[in-house]
Amino acid sequence: MNRSIKQAEPTWYRLSVIVWMMIIALQWIDYTEPIWFQETTVLVTATLIAVALCEALLHFRPWLNWTIKALAAAVILRIVLGTYIYYPYGPIFPDQARQLLAYASPYIWFSLAAWGLFDLLIRLLTDRARVMIFLSFNLLAFTILDSFTSYYLWGNVAWLVFAGLGWLVCLHFRKFQLKYPHGWVKLRKEPLKITLNIVVIFASVLLIGVSMPSVSPTLTDPYSAWKKRTTPVQAPGPGAISPSEVSEITTPKSPEEVLSGYSRDDTRLGDGFDFSYSPVMNVTSDVRSYWRGETRRIYTGAGWADLSKEGRDTHFYAGGAQSEPLVNREAGKIQNRKVEQIVTMQTDRAYPVLFGGYSISSVEVLDVEEDVRPRMNWASEEAELHWNGFRGAELGYNYPKRYKVVAEIPIIPVEELRLAAYDTLYPSRRVDSKYLQIPSGFPERVRNLAEEVTAEGSTPYEKMELLQAYLRQNFEYTNKPDLSRKQSDDFVDSFLFEIKQGYCDYYSTSMVMMARSLQIPARWVKGYAPGSMPSIETLQRFPEMDSGYRVSNSDAHSWAELYFGEEYGWIPFEATPGFDSALLTPEEESTETWAEELEEQDESSEETSSILDDVDPRTLRWVFGVSITVLALSVIYLFRSELHLALLRIRLGRSLTLGEKISFEVLGAVRKLRRHGLYREEHETMRESFSRWEVKQPELSHLLRPLLVSFEKANYSPETVKPEDWQGVKELSRKLYKAVRARRNSRL
Repeated sequence: MNRSIKQAEPTWYRLSVIVWMMIIALQWIDYTEPIWFQETTVLVTATLIAVALCEALLHFRPWLNWTIKALAAAVILRIVLGTYIYYPYGPIFPDQARQLLAYASPYIWFSLAAWGLFDLLIRLLTDRARVMIFLSFNLLAFTILDSFTSYYLWGNVAWLVFAGLGWLVCLHFRKFQLKYPHGWVKLRKEPLKITLNIVVIFASVLLIGVSMPSVSPTLTDPYSAWKKRTTPVQAPGPGAISPSEVSEITTPKSPEEVLSGYSRDDTRLGDGFDFSYSPVMNVTSDVRSYWRGETRRIYTGAGWADLSKEGRDTHFYAGGAQSEPLVNREAGKIQNRKVEQIVTMQTDRAYPVLFGGYSISSVEVLDVEEDVRPRMNWASEEAELHWNGFRGAELGYNYPKRYKVVAEIPIIPVEELRLAAYDTLYPSRRVDSKYLQIPSGFPERVRNLAEEVTAEGSTPYEKMELLQAYLRQNFEYTNKPDLSRKQSDDFVDSFLFEIKQGYCDYYSTSMVMMARSLQIPARWVKGYAPGSMPSIETLQRFPEMDSGYRVSNSDAHSWAELYFGEEYGWIPFEATPGFDSALLTPEEESTETWAEELEEQDESSEETSSILDDVDPRTLRWVFGVSITVLALSVIYLFRSELHLALLRIRLGRSLTLGEKISFEVLGAVRKLRRHGLYREEHETMRESFSRWEVKQPELSHLLRPLLVSFEKANYSPETVKPEDWQGVKELSRKLYKAVRARRNSRL
């Protein structure tokens, strides 16, 4: 039966196809997880599950089916984006509806693509040829990716084969149900035996697939070879939200192209840029941090004044174990946690500073010759470590490739700080005026907006939390803001009231200036966001990958630091949606950090794998060989009847007729009955033997008589034999053998 199945699909078949399709889809989601952002993976997975459930439960009600799918997709999009991308506020309609529309792209296209592809394939793959083509393309894609990339996809291939076999088996039974409806009814009476056989085979295939050892690629594909000849560009890390930001003038490919990266010129902010995912550094750290670079304090209305106009009070620092610890003059008196961080640069570019988490207390340049001396200057008030090159280094070697930083991360008592009044934080109103600088002509409506937003806060910290939440929730994030809306000459004013969209420079600068308008000292900070930490699964797929935080030019970032008096010092505030300033609190300090947890998982993974590593390879080969032999013998035993008929077909050189199949089946049943005391004498006909057995064991008459009738019908009038007769004979033979064996066991 080669045509597509046109009849209405039964429930069992439709549900099975949905299950197999979901298994295949999840393999692709597993493959893309290190590539996609976390919110994209969650969105697509949840959408597929919802679509599959609707397809399974509402298949016979198309309009309701599509309506529920659309509603489910919208709700899932709202939940995922509200969790990962923005912070919903206001009534559901129209405020939250507008927010959802503003942030829906491009995530909605992933959701709709997953939905449409799933529905399309479910309706197209209706016969064996199409299913085989679909499975072949998937299998080919996975094998190519496994062979010519660093991905380890044997587990995915095993699941794909498992789902493909299951799909084909279900398709076979579906066609059998259509062609032999009576036989299908009888077949359903013995579901356990069929299911057990299928499960044994499928489990064996899956076990072999997932147990294959990890083997690195032996060939380099042409694309990878070509890429090695050019400047490598690293893709964004798994699960990283990569809105980054500080516009940097890297070497543009065209006059108008500006790429993300660490900023050198902040005097004029606001132009759009393209993301550059080229790697910058890898940081090994027990604590997730922002990698702090420089600060700025003089706002000009268009951006931040150059460092030469601000000035710095610095002193020379040579680094290494012999140098005195660096002192942060305005760090506050709260408890700090010292964290050792190793920075490995992955670019040849020289930076004006060395990067570290929050405030650096010491630096040691690694992998440097003894006669080469680093030259650094420490700005204790701004907590910046400026880099001035090497003394005695070769030409072109002007920035350390690897250095170790000891950073002091403040443990911020948020609950205590939230209760501190203005007079407590700033006694006698002693506030450094240079961090309250506001240019002349600063728009009054910015001050009014800041006061309005923070009116409900009773303390400085509460007001800054309200201000931070307002900026995160009311403006659209984009790396290419619509500058045609800009009318005001002031950068902050145009963002808040005209453009209303932008990237981190917009949010952080607005946070600083609105805080200053409320007499809260603030400064602008630039550096890098934490980057992405690879998961255990990613490290298994890419053994050569470093386990630290991978930081690329797409992670370049700016944020605000606010001063809360001598007791608490400077505290980072993150106003850009999608970012988290990663502050340590007393509660977080008492728990394990992400890096420690990852290390423990890695150790447990090594402990699990070491069990097999200690076993002799020859023993493993023997165990594997014996397992395969037992499996093969089990399959031969389970399918002995089919194999017997196949051998007869080969010996006769033609296909067996239904009558011949029935005759061989009955003769086989008679041979098996000999083991349980029912012998057929050589001179007896089949009828004579069956009659004698009926007299001897009358309780078997209901099985012996119809079996004899079928045998005689097959031998003496074969043209009247039908397929359902053949199925009936097999069922009678099985029941007869089971009854005779049970009777003998009861006697014993």
